[in-house]
Amino acid sequence: MSLKTTSVTLDDETLKRIGQMAEAMDRPREWLMAEAIKLYVAREDRFVIEVEKGIHAADEGRLTDHADVKASWESKRAAQMD
Repeated sequence: MSLKTTSVTLDDETLKRIGQMAEAMDRPREWLMAEAIKLYVAREDRFVIEVEKGIHAADEGRLTDHADVKASWESKRAAQMD
């Protein structure tokens, strides 16, 4: 894997907080920022995949009525309160 250098412009407070977190983790600030970006990209990739699955299901007519979804959530919520 080839690594490339890039730059990010951050406000002073965010950069300070990143520095504090990196210090607490005994890691370089650059490592922490790279990890944060990797996690963000992975999360967004998963989101896009799930949206595409939903669109595909809708295109096939596999939809759930709003009232059914609401009733299911209300049932789960009531069970948690018991």
